[in-house]
Amino acid sequence: MSNPERAERHWLAIAIATLWQISVGGAVDANMPISSLNELPKSHVARRNFKDSVPHRWLSCFRRGYLTITAAILNRLPLPLGGFFPEPWPSLIPRLDVFQNTLSTA
Repeated sequence: MSNPERAERHWLAIAIATLWQISVGGAVDANMPISSLNELPKSHVARRNFKDSVPHRWLSCFRRGYLTITAAILNRLPLPLGGFFPEPWPSLIPRLDVFQNTLSTA
């Protein structure tokens, strides 16, 4: 592109589409049911593999938003609007220990 105004509009459209896609993915992620290992039998392999792991996303909000918007278009459903749902801050704040080294002249 040789026209800066056209490039500016192009980047603005990409930024807005990315924001919409992430907001849709975040809204879907926030409304998904939380699975629990407590419902599985005691000898299930998932209990051993995920015993002390922290919960994590299987799909990013970007990918989940893309899939949701694509599915709505293909099924001729209304386009989702999305929303932002921030995750809570960690309950434990890591403590920083600062040591001060001094030079002594002997």
